[in-house]
Amino acid sequence: MDLQWWITVIGVPLVGALFWLRFHDREIVDKGLREIKDELANYKLLVATSFVTATSMKDLEVRIMSHLDKIERKIDRVIDQRHPPAD
Repeated sequence: MDLQWWITVIGVPLVGALFWLRFHDREIVDKGLREIKDELANYKLLVATSFVTATSMKDLEVRIMSHLDKIERKIDRVIDQRHPPAD
């Protein structure tokens, strides 16, 4: 058997199989990257819809502070009733 026979029978199919594997792996990698991209986009959408905005956070802070001020005034009244200021 000569070299041309080896190239024809073994080499050509082997090179063809290597090319096929190379492009087949590329499709798998591309599919995986597309799935990761879609998952990231879905996560960004979830974050954008579920987290509060700065304005709503500011409104919440104002409400909490007003309630804390009311509690502080009530505590001050109780303390003043127990210990009236010395005249």
